[in-house]
Amino acid sequence: MYSIAVDIGGTNIKAAVLNDELDIVKYVKIPTPDNKEVLIVEKVYRLIRDYIEQYALASPFIGISSAGVIDSERGEVVYTGPTIQNFDGTNFYQALSDLSNQIKIYNDVDAALLRELAFHQYEEENIFCLTLGTGIGGAFYNHKLGLYAGERHRANEIGYLLYRAEDDKTFEKRASTAALKELMQKWEFEFASNVPRLFELAETGDTLAQAILNEWATHVAEGIAQIQIMYDPGLILIGGGISAQGAALLKYIEPKVHDFLPPDYGVARLQTTQTENHAALFGVVSQR
Repeated sequence: MYSIAVDIGGTNIKAAVLNDELDIVKYVKIPTPDNKEVLIVEKVYRLIRDYIEQYALASPFIGISSAGVIDSERGEVVYTGPTIQNFDGTNFYQALSDLSNQIKIYNDVDAALLRELAFHQYEEENIFCLTLGTGIGGAFYNHKLGLYAGERHRANEIGYLLYRAEDDKTFEKRASTAALKELMQKWEFEFASNVPRLFELAETGDTLAQAILNEWATHVAEGIAQIQIMYDPGLILIGGGISAQGAALLKYIEPKVHDFLPPDYGVARLQTTQTENHAALFGVVSQR
């Protein structure tokens, strides 16, 4: 039996058909529409409808992950801030009701963390997942209580931390992968916004590449210190495409976290996620 998974991000929409073993049978990635001239919900509807017709599916399980604050019970986007315009109040359960009666929507970081936990065993009781991408997202999981969403489904919106009036920036604006790319352009890095190349050159001892990563990693570490203080997790997972850098990423961040904490405060174990590709897509169908 096939399931359909959709991951809605600020830059791209990914959609896939998966079998019971969670193998991807069909996959497509398209740019996220402006949500003005072309609505995201309409584009998602057409993608799912086409898959249903192509594979002759009858009321398949549809899992959706999306950026923003998500009310999974109502199937509604509660708040997205500047990430995606004109998206608040979009109800996917209503919009897709004629395609299936098995629909579930999650925040994208919640979905990615669910995928990680479904396929990898961690001993820690409390786990925080931090994703670095176009923006910054968070998810918190307790092994007894499950995902924690907060009173208004707005818990873990850590991208809004650390706002400073002097530069009008938040944690997200300083420490996301998008912010790293802006920094690379500011420093006139030879390979523009090629992040993998930045890490490659840093590993060879390139002083400019190392300076860029050190400046950016300081901002990442400051946010991680706030997570440590607020949640006291045993493990902090770092996800997003940049997590593929693994130890090369962590070595810039880990030593700096202590600079933003009181002496001997302690910090959780840091690790990059083991599920690098399509984590949110797998996560939304792993809960069917």
